[in-house]
Amino acid sequence: MRSQSSSEKQQMAPTSERDKTIRRIIVEGDPETLVKYAQEIGADIAQKRVTTSQIRNVFGTARQIQLRWPIDPESAYREAVLLRPKLSYFARREREGRGMEDLREVLDPALAMVSEAKDEKEREARFNRFMDFFEAIVAFHKAYGGN
Repeated sequence: MRSQSSSEKQQMAPTSERDKTIRRIIVEGDPETLVKYAQEIGADIAQKRVTTSQIRNVFGTARQIQLRWPIDPESAYREAVLLRPKLSYFARREREGRGMEDLREVLDPALAMVSEAKDEKEREARFNRFMDFFEAIVAFHKAYGGN
């Protein structure tokens, strides 16, 4: 019987444990947790053959939202909320493997935590931490051989 990698253990961890990790990243802004968890996710989805173009479809949209946020925060926030169903669509559209679904299972609760913020300034700060996290996942995906 083969042993599980740390990313498999994290993926198999109860949702509450995963959500606690994501909360440390998005709400508390813990950079060490961000890097460690992004590395696990990036390596995992690279192994599951998620392509860079699949990730970039979502990442590009999220980056556009981030750039618009200072100009029109209300519209940007609305688009950030609507990014959640887009993630589900991209995950469902995937033909092989489960990598995009695994990515959705991480990014969806992170976006939900952006929505939990009580004021506009905190929402923007959380969305920026979400983008840092997403960007780190993309970087590690590439570093671990993602195509």
